[in-house]
Amino acid sequence: MISKTIKLGLFTLALCSVTLVTAQEKKQKNPEKAFEKMDTDSSASISLEEFKAKRMKDASKEERITKRFEKMDTNADGSLDFEEFKASLDKPKKKNKEKK
Repeated sequence: MISKTIKLGLFTLALCSVTLVTAQEKKQKNPEKAFEKMDTDSSASISLEEFKAKRMKDASKEERITKRFEKMDTNADGSLDFEEFKASLDKPKKKNKEKK
């Protein structure tokens, strides 16, 4: 009886460990996959239109999304290559400052 309880406990512990590791791996960012999803025409760059199509769920946020794209486009060529895209993900996000 005790050995069945121990076996069940060890099995449960192993299952929980695998579940935790899987969840942590999914949480990590994969910039290559995100870039490929946004690059719908497979041109190895993301245009403003592609960026808007994937990011804009609300038309009222178009201006904000356009400004974000322009900040990410460091060489100002009108498109994001993978290096620009990845660099923007690596930058720490600024916290919203309280308005005075």
